[in-house]
Formats: sequence, structure tokens, C-alpha cells
Amino acid sequence: MKILAVIGSPKGRGQGYKVVKKVENKMKKIGDIEFEYLFLRDANLELCRGCFLCISKGIDLCPIEDDMTKIKEKIKNADGVVLSSPGYVYNVSWLMKNFIDRFAYTNHRPQFFDQKLMLIANSGGAGMKETIEAMRNTFGVGPEIVDEITYMTPPWDLSDKAESKQQNSVNKATRRFYDSILNKQREVPGFNKYFRFKFFKNVSSSVKDYLPADYEYYKNKGDYYYETRISIFKKIAVWLAFKVGMLFMSDLSPKKS
Repeated sequence: MKILAVIGSPKGRGQGYKVVKKVENKMKKIGDIEFEYLFLRDANLELCRGCFLCISKGIDLCPIEDDMTKIKEKIKNADGVVLSSPGYVYNVSWLMKNFIDRFAYTNHRPQFFDQKLMLIANSGGAGMKETIEAMRNTFGVGPEIVDEITYMTPPWDLSDKAESKQQNSVNKATRRFYDSILNKQREVPGFNKYFRFKFFKNVSSSVKDYLPADYEYYKNKGDYYYETRISIFKKIAVWLAFKVGMLFMSDLSPKKS
């Protein structure tokens, strides 16, 4: 079992790294685990230029030549991915934000369905939920988010009781993460993920001149990104929601020539 831990702290081996090490140590007590660390401060990952080419025409046309391809391969080869960021002003670090931006295209065309995801945020106490929220869409609806950990790391020692409570939370989350990876089953999408799929699939054909990469990605897709069980009730509910939603989104439709 291979885990890739992406560390978004400018410090590298700071407090967030220490929390991830707790996860690693717990997982290695459960089973045979290989951990690899990707420190974003040391990675050759340039800032996103906002050219939109990865979304409109495909990631292969990204003009930046750096280690993005190598990083994608590391993710594909991992069974699980841990994203860790400190909370800075109720948000992720700039390093993690750039990492998220460089994978923006996966919000249109999800990847990494066979990987499981764990999110970790740490701070002195405030803004951790917002930091977690910012990381949730890193890879769109690709990997299943198994668990999320918020860990207080103030510049003073916590009481033994508080530290023990946090360690117990880490242990439980780590166990769920390990079991989910071991299970190897792709998740059955809930309403929101299925709606998101249907939205992009249906819209892609009407905007194919503007977003040809989306059109090519979705044109041969069936009921979902991969073979799975979708109940008839969910299909009907999403169809109705989509019809209603499109009425309120008419202003976004491409201008007719």
C-alpha cells in the first residue's frame, strides 16, 4: 500500500508534517505501508498563469514546463493521497493553493478515481474548517475523500487531555483511511456528485467550440465517470434538478450567432 503525502507548509517539516507523521506511524502499525512525501516548497511546480488552456483544450497544452507530469504520475501510482496545509487567514497556504490551481482541469474532467483522499489542516485553532473546505475540490470529484482531520497546533503545549483527544481522532481517521484503501472499491456517487457529472456531460456538447477538451472527455461517457450503481430514484431526482437549474442559468448560455 503506497501513500503520497503532499505537504503545503512553507516550513516543510512544520506542525502539519508532524501530524502527517502521526498518520504514517499509525498506518505502519496496522499494515505494510510505504509513505512518500512531496514537499511543495521544494517541488518544481511553477505558479499557474491563468491561461485556461488546461481547462479549455487539455492539460497537454499547458505552457509551463516543470514537474507537473511527474507529480501526476506519483498520484496515479499511489493508493492514497494525503493533502496537508496550515491554515493561513482562514485558507490554505499559497503553496497548496497553487497546487490546487494547477489541477483546476480535474474539476471539469475528474481523474484519480482509484485513489483515496485524506485532508489535514492545522493552525492555532481558527480557520481550519475553511482550510479543509478549500482543499475539498483539489481533484474535483475524482478520489473519494475518506476523512478530514483538523489539528490544533498553537505555539504552546496543549494539555495532556487535549493532545490525547486529538491523537484519538487521528487514530480513528487513519483506521478508516487504511480500511477504505484496502477495500479498493470505487464509491457509489451521492446526489451532488451525480448531479455534477450530469451537468458537465449535458453542457459539454453545447459549449464544445469553447471547451473542446470537455466535449471529448464526456461524449462517450455513460451514466457516470465509471461503471457504478445509480438508482432510478437518483436519476429522476438529478434529471429534475438539472432541468430546474438550467432555467436559472440561461444567462450563461453561449450567445447565438
